[in-house]
Amino acid sequence: MAMRLSEKTLPHALRKPMKLAPLILALLTPLALAQPAPQPAPLPTCASPTLATFDVASVKPSQLEAGSWHNSGTADSVTGGGTIFHMIQTAYGLRDYQISGGPNWLTNSTWDIVAKVDQPPANYNSLTRDARTSLQRQRMAAVLAQRFNLKCHFETKQLPIYNLVLAKGGAKLPPTPADSSKKGNMNWNGQGRQNNMDATGVELTAVANMLSQVLGRTVVDKTGLTGLYDAKLNWTSDPPANAPASTDAAASGPSIFTALEEQLGLKLESAKGPVPVLVIDSIDKPSEN
Repeated sequence: MAMRLSEKTLPHALRKPMKLAPLILALLTPLALAQPAPQPAPLPTCASPTLATFDVASVKPSQLEAGSWHNSGTADSVTGGGTIFHMIQTAYGLRDYQISGGPNWLTNSTWDIVAKVDQPPANYNSLTRDARTSLQRQRMAAVLAQRFNLKCHFETKQLPIYNLVLAKGGAKLPPTPADSSKKGNMNWNGQGRQNNMDATGVELTAVANMLSQVLGRTVVDKTGLTGLYDAKLNWTSDPPANAPASTDAAASGPSIFTALEEQLGLKLESAKGPVPVLVIDSIDKPSEN
């Protein structure tokens, strides 16, 4: 025979409202505190001399000026010209402030490098642009390790950074249409002090990376925006510190800080944060060949 319980049939103690919330919180709080903190991203590693081998690797002094440099790659080669400092930047995707140590010739002697392999990747033509860039960086890192005997390691340092955040009033970024055929395109052009960026179908992290190059300081995307956006930005860079005062009206325009807020609804806030830095332990000039 089934028994139906009503409030009258329950013991008096069970009919009282039970205040469990404080007890539950008290029990859960130690568990929450015991959760492991998010771990920082692992630091990159410097290339080993055995990372890659080349059938032909030519290294010669260059006639390029120290401020000029170039790099490119094909399915079976990597080519670079300029200072070894610039080549280290290229190989590891770093800004100048992320490299520490090394002799003076790293920044005032220039070199021409061409390294080739007999068996290029069979799927090279189908690789994405990012995959090809990664391959060329690995090859350049291998040349530096093999021919210049570069030995290095990475450290994390607390350095000045910028946080990219939403300005008052919110972002002024149109989402990229789903059927857009130009996703992932970003162009940054400069003529004199005039600069413009035109991006289609990019994440805000890509905009932050571009700003890092412009400002010479790591920029971290803190907007909280996800998805793909279109962005156009026009600004005027500051004149060099030793440049004479200019009255050229064509050079007038908003700074990148003002342009970001007015044109994209974004803002840069100064902060300090962890930045990976490549420390050069040793490096040698190679013999010519």
